[in-house]
Amino acid sequence: MEGRLVVGPNRLVHLDLKRAPLKVDYLEKLFPQLKNWGATGLLIEWEDTFPYQGELTVIGSAGDCGRSKAPDPGGGAYTEDDVGRILQLADSNDLMVVPLVQTFGHLEFVLRHSKYAHLREVSKYPSSICPSHPETMLLITSMIDQVIAMMPKSLQFFHIGADEVWHLGMCSLCSEQDKFTVLMNHLLSILRYFKERYPDVRPIMWDDMLRNVPTHLIKEYCISDLVDLMVWYYEPAPFFHVPEDLWAKYSQTFGKLWVASAFKGATGPCQILPVLQHHISNHEQWLSLLNSQSSCLILGIALTGWSRYDHYATLCELMPAAIPSLALCLKIATTGSYDEDVFKLVATSLGYTGPVMPSMNPHPRPQAVAAELNFPGWKIHTGIEWYANLRGKHQAVMSSDQVNAWLNPWQLKHNFTNPMQINGLVSRLFDLGQEWEALESYLTKHMAEAYYDSTIDEWLATLVHPLKNAAKQLYRSGDKQLGPSSGS
Repeated sequence: MEGRLVVGPNRLVHLDLKRAPLKVDYLEKLFPQLKNWGATGLLIEWEDTFPYQGELTVIGSAGDCGRSKAPDPGGGAYTEDDVGRILQLADSNDLMVVPLVQTFGHLEFVLRHSKYAHLREVSKYPSSICPSHPETMLLITSMIDQVIAMMPKSLQFFHIGADEVWHLGMCSLCSEQDKFTVLMNHLLSILRYFKERYPDVRPIMWDDMLRNVPTHLIKEYCISDLVDLMVWYYEPAPFFHVPEDLWAKYSQTFGKLWVASAFKGATGPCQILPVLQHHISNHEQWLSLLNSQSSCLILGIALTGWSRYDHYATLCELMPAAIPSLALCLKIATTGSYDEDVFKLVATSLGYTGPVMPSMNPHPRPQAVAAELNFPGWKIHTGIEWYANLRGKHQAVMSSDQVNAWLNPWQLKHNFTNPMQINGLVSRLFDLGQEWEALESYLTKHMAEAYYDSTIDEWLATLVHPLKNAAKQLYRSGDKQLGPSSGS
């Protein structure tokens, strides 16, 4: 089945860079592997990491006053030279670049700034832009222009986002109109701009905002002449369900479609390791659907890898932690099949050997990897598995009956503890704190292979420091109860 291309000729790997740009040196190692695993292109969601200039400086990395540790948590990291190098690396690995710039919803990285807050659809929420405001199109087209200006002249596609517009038609200007009309008019304005300014660049958009738009309205606006639709569903069996009537509607109105799966970032906003069985099943379901339909021309698939659920959200799975999932999903999309032999082939190519294989489901704890692997960022992957295991150990100790029975807050407050019962517990708490210190040191060192300091600081402060500090604080409290003769 090799080379069957059942999901179309294009297989795009989504790089979601929002507030967590990957170092260019890491991408230099990653891109050849993506090509080897079957990718033909990159869907790059730059968000705030793009070096916007002039009036737009505040929203991008050109406004970042420090590459290593920006005081602004939304600051990016890429310079114009970085972007040029990323594009050159993509070209040298025969990976087509499709830039993604949000143009309706998910505009927190723009609308969070006071300079653009007046363009919000709902004044207290920075998620969606007001399509009726006279300044909106100037902002959107300026972002598009600056991104395209740095892309290669051979640019074929440009993704305009347009998904999850949570507050459509809610402001005083928009609420006087039908919501579908507001949506379609805004999309038409953007798409006509492309047609006039960039006739050789084909826009792509997510499909979800059109799922409830009547077929006749989609036809009346003739947007299929101006944009390709990307249908996204990230669920595994048995929850994967693209309604037949929806597929029929898109067949009638568009005729050709992209689809989008997920290799990470779709199973929970706090997920730290991908659930392989979820993502493998998602790709199998897409294969099953696409092989059974003949009504649409499938242009390709985007394997999405979300880093956050929105600009403000915490990080979910880091790219190095998701490499086994990505490699497996690309193999499935490329060959059109999946079985145990495919799993073993991909795992072996990543350096897994013998009984040590990628964990299909990292709950409640993942499998620790002792051997050296051979994919970019594997030490980060190993460190995150260590973190997941240590977190499980931490929770077992901190919520244990021994703590609750002999070292609880009331007992500590009243100095009412039994040294015989807490002596061994205090020793375990000391060891737990030491292991947290060792893990933090390991991750600080190796995360620097792929991420800038601001991302490392955020990840450690969110996930490691609260648990480390809790363990060390309880140790200090227990040790104080034992007194100077404890010897801990």
